[in-house]
Amino acid sequence: MSDNLEIERLRQKVLTFGKGELELWKRSVIHDSGLFNQLFQFIFSDDERLAWRSCWIIDSASEDFPGLLSNKLTEIINGLLVTNKGSLKRHFTRILCRYPIPEEYVVPVIDRNLELLSPSEPVAVRVNAMQLLFNIAQELPDFKGELILVIGSLMEEGGSKGFINRSAKLLHQLSTFNGS
Repeated sequence: MSDNLEIERLRQKVLTFGKGELELWKRSVIHDSGLFNQLFQFIFSDDERLAWRSCWIIDSASEDFPGLLSNKLTEIINGLLVTNKGSLKRHFTRILCRYPIPEEYVVPVIDRNLELLSPSEPVAVRVNAMQLLFNIAQELPDFKGELILVIGSLMEEGGSKGFINRSAKLLHQLSTFNGS
């Protein structure tokens, strides 16, 4: 895959594949480490569409095969901390919901995800960020009380029915588990 022509061909294929081909891409990424590594590099490309589509493939593949990203979490976390691309925020938060956050990254991930709860963010990003914060709160009991207040405030602000529904479910789980 190091040949520039092969990389350009792969880039074009990623930019033009249809949704019906996602399953084939997922299987290929799981079984071909060279393809996986190249797509993972594409995630951090300045080409937003290439980055999004590559991340979509890897996110989908890692859902079926979680071990695929176990040694890439630091890069995904760092990507989440710096990206302004909505599609990458959505996929990075979705991916991170499936893994424990390394202790040294918990505070920056909490801070970033609290930022992502802003009404200016797309609903999918907000829901994933809220879920990731909930997952972290399961490991950090001292954070649960703060998250209960944050989610309660979000519900008062309103939003889509799906967002409110997910907020209510997480709030209920936190309150029940917290003994409140």
